Amino acid sequence: MRRHRFPIVPLLLLTACASTGEHAPSRPPLDSPRELLKGLRERAGLVLEKDAYGDGATKLVYLDQGWGPPETLWFYHADQGSVLMPYDTLVHLEQTGNDQPFIHPEHMTRFRFLPQHKTPNNPDALPVGFARHEDQVGLTCAACHTSQLNYRGTAIRLDGAPALANVSGFLREVQAALTATLADDAKLARFAASVPGGGRDDASREAARKSLTQTLRWFESYNTANHSSIVEGFGRMDAVGRIINQAIRFTSDPKNSLEPNAPTSFPLLWDAPRHDYVQWTGFSPNAGAGSLGRNTGEVVGVFGRIEVKHYETEQEARKGYPSSVVSNELVAMEESLRGLKSPRWPEQVLPPIDRTLAARGERLYQAHCVSCHALIDRDDPRRSVTAMLTGIDVVGTDDTTARNIAEARVPSGVLEGAISPQGTKYGAQMSALSLVADLATRTVSAHPDAALKSLANARLHGQEKTAKQGNHTQNSDANPAADLLAYKARPLNGTWASSPYLHNGSVPTLYALLLPPAERPQTFSVGRWEYDPRTVGYVSDGQAPFVFDTRVPGNSNRGHEYGVTLPDADRWALVEYLKTL
Repeated sequence: MRRHRFPIVPLLLLTACASTGEHAPSRPPLDSPRELLKGLRERAGLVLEKDAYGDGATKLVYLDQGWGPPETLWFYHADQGSVLMPYDTLVHLEQTGNDQPFIHPEHMTRFRFLPQHKTPNNPDALPVGFARHEDQVGLTCAACHTSQLNYRGTAIRLDGAPALANVSGFLREVQAALTATLADDAKLARFAASVPGGGRDDASREAARKSLTQTLRWFESYNTANHSSIVEGFGRMDAVGRIINQAIRFTSDPKNSLEPNAPTSFPLLWDAPRHDYVQWTGFSPNAGAGSLGRNTGEVVGVFGRIEVKHYETEQEARKGYPSSVVSNELVAMEESLRGLKSPRWPEQVLPPIDRTLAARGERLYQAHCVSCHALIDRDDPRRSVTAMLTGIDVVGTDDTTARNIAEARVPSGVLEGAISPQGTKYGAQMSALSLVADLATRTVSAHPDAALKSLANARLHGQEKTAKQGNHTQNSDANPAADLLAYKARPLNGTWASSPYLHNGSVPTLYALLLPPAERPQTFSVGRWEYDPRTVGYVSDGQAPFVFDTRVPGNSNRGHEYGVTLPDADRWALVEYLKTL
């Protein structure tokens, strides 16, 4: 597996640190060499004995997923080109109602970001998924694709698993904190004195006010453009909708934004580079340089900046669009993910699997599930995944996401009359996916070295363009986006670590997914880290931190009626088998 650079600390030193798998949660910052090495060996994870939602832990374990500390720590804070706000602003910003740092671990865990100790590539102990880009800070893949589950005082960190992060809530709270700082002279004075180069004089305060005001204006614009009647809450976001709105921001006007009203769970990442098609509706191929284009679109969604140009000839367009995207890092990240494996059920932490019951469940799986959810050998270095796409009229799950992606149209803006990657000229309107594809394609064109690496990697791993498989409608002249009206099924290895279930996170546990839709929980809480190993999913009773209501448009828990007529004893057998995958 390819090993990547790790800032400041030599890779040889990191590789020599064998992971112990657990640590006590309370220890001093990693300032001394001894503590630094200990933290790097243990991947710098921090757990709290008590958090705002009652999910504390006293030790942390990592499972064997094919990554060591170097891969994990690099993934957590690798610079992809996200530029959310000035780095020093986030580090020195105070919380809205007090003078405590906004990035204090207890505060950031309220949004279910995973706290970390200091490391050389994370000197201010930002949570998992925050990375510096020059003088800015932004998010990376890890913010939404690293999770934790707690069981009886032990926390399990899971690389590549869907996070429970409340990203939209975090963005709104940053806006509130900026507003509070500008409205409070004492807060402003403390901020001005704390940032590098600042002081307690009037000039420092005025410079701080100007910088904070500029940042606040961006957050106001972004949060307004992405306001929706559908609350995303914890563990999900309308990521595609927000990517589209960022693309609109770069090509016309944020006022043209579409309502991001189709939140989806954050997908799991293990084996993602090995799929022929990815994303919930399977619209993104991995063949060729497809993975780089897909990851470029992801950076657009997490606040990368792109300067869109109006090119009228293909010769001009080859220059591509200038951007903040760090394409070579995206290629390296995709290749690192090839070495990430799904986690096995940790019987040293969670209750042991009933092997007799699981054997019975395996027979049921073969009868009811394997045609869509193929079995995969997580240890096979040549493993590949063929996505199985099922039409929305067949699978019956909430169709809002699929319809939005297939049907959304947006103004072309500065691209009107420009040449498309297909050689045609854009009109006044275009499909939303075409707009995102244009930005991704042209941005990649500005980084031909990264594009060649991505293309070479795809060929090396045998990723050729293939027809989409499954029970879905094919594209036609009458409906060129027909195959987007479908959802993708994938192998279920590690599915025990990816609740809530269905694309929109509308079913809390595996057991509930095997119930008829009318018997599935109508409302349940999301955002707890405490885990229920019997029903397989996070604890979901109570009213905190967020109540998911399946009666809200876009939140329906209908569909996927496979195995729902099984006797209850068979349901439990199938759940037990799913723990083994």
